[in-house]
Amino acid sequence: MPTVEEQYLFDSIIAARKIQTFLWGEANGKWGLEEWRRMFRKRIKKIDDIDLATPHAIVELKKRLLQNAALSIALLGILHFGSIAEDNPDIPSNLPQYRKIK
Repeated sequence: MPTVEEQYLFDSIIAARKIQTFLWGEANGKWGLEEWRRMFRKRIKKIDDIDLATPHAIVELKKRLLQNAALSIALLGILHFGSIAEDNPDIPSNLPQYRKIK
C-alpha cells in the first residue's frame, strides 16, 4: 500500500500526463529536442520570476512545477516508446525567445 506521499506523487504524475497529452498530444511526437528544451527554459524562467511574497506564489509555483513534470513525463514516454523527432526547421517554434544562446 502506498504512503500518502507516494499516492500524492502518483496522482500528480497521472494528472500532469493527462494535461500534457490533452493540450499537446498530437504535437508531442513532432517536436525535436530543441523545442522541448525551449519549453523547459520557459518554465524555469517562469519559476525564477515567482515572488514568494505574493499571496498566490505557492499556487503559481505548483502550477509551474506540474507543467515541468508534464513535459518530462511526455518526453520520457516518447523516448521510451520511440525516439525524439529530428529538429525540423519547417515546424515553427512557438518559443523562439527561449532558444539556446551560444
